[in-house]
Amino acid sequence: MNEERTPRSRFYDGRLYAWVMDSFLAGLHGYISNQVNPGEKVLDAGCGTGALVFRIAEKAKMVVGVDLSPEMVKYANCQLSKGKFEHLSFVLGDVSRALADHHDGFFDLATLVLALHEMPPETRTSILQELSRLAKRVLCVDFRSPMPWNVPGVRNRFFELSAGAEHFKMYRDFQRCEGTPGIANIAGLACEHVRHLDAGTVDVYLIRRKG
Repeated sequence: MNEERTPRSRFYDGRLYAWVMDSFLAGLHGYISNQVNPGEKVLDAGCGTGALVFRIAEKAKMVVGVDLSPEMVKYANCQLSKGKFEHLSFVLGDVSRALADHHDGFFDLATLVLALHEMPPETRTSILQELSRLAKRVLCVDFRSPMPWNVPGVRNRFFELSAGAEHFKMYRDFQRCEGTPGIANIAGLACEHVRHLDAGTVDVYLIRRKG
């Protein structure tokens, strides 16, 4: 059994990430929020600053964001305190364990956005399996494997390098595993390609339990 990951923050978590990345990801978040049906219960795994959670909140009955970074959750809760969002909450912890007391299929949808590639190899399958237990469907959005060598592909590689050596090591291993479909296959899950985004550098997959 995999050990639970210890909460920790990276140098860019919180305000810096919000300033640099959230506006850049706004279009992607808009696409994902459009996949949410009105009145659904949604789990956003690796929620970061909560930008996607707040976007989904416009349609969903309930949204829970989970992140391993104390600074990310602190920032998200700060934003939460500025409005009336009784149907939103943020949880600090490892998503493979943090909601273990919730029954199978508690959520209608779980989202995992640009997070799978930065996880340690030994945790990826357990996280996908737990998300597939918690939610009726999982929308996983992450880098394409192999990443195209176009302008967005070079930009994405630059971002991964800028995040630090450890982060880039996880990205490279993600690529060696053939990305999301390769990891889903190891986890014993069904993985359906939905579409390409960002000039073919990002893929959207729908993941479910088999059978």
